[in-house]
Amino acid sequence: MKWVPLTRSQIQDLINLPTQKIPLPECVIFYKPQPELRVSFLVGRKLGKAHERNRMRRRLREAVRLSCVLESGFWIIMGRKPARDTLFDKLLGDVRDGLSKAKAWETRSPL
Repeated sequence: MKWVPLTRSQIQDLINLPTQKIPLPECVIFYKPQPELRVSFLVGRKLGKAHERNRMRRRLREAVRLSCVLESGFWIIMGRKPARDTLFDKLLGDVRDGLSKAKAWETRSPL
């Protein structure tokens, strides 16, 4: 499945004013409910050389793909340094929990 990435301005707006922000040891997930699906994966230069950042991005992308939770909304998955060395099963479990927390927050009824 090919995801449509967010534009720069959408990324900046979502980071500044997220509807939902879920910090995890391996990444931070930003979520905003929208009718369409857009996903971006961010890994900063401070986290290593290009091949290390690409590896983190690939691991996060695969973990999100296997979790099969994304249906709609704007999502940003921002990698952290532990995403590079964590066992993939633990990474998958943490990402799956974080994504399901965001979806559960959306479906929660207001008081």
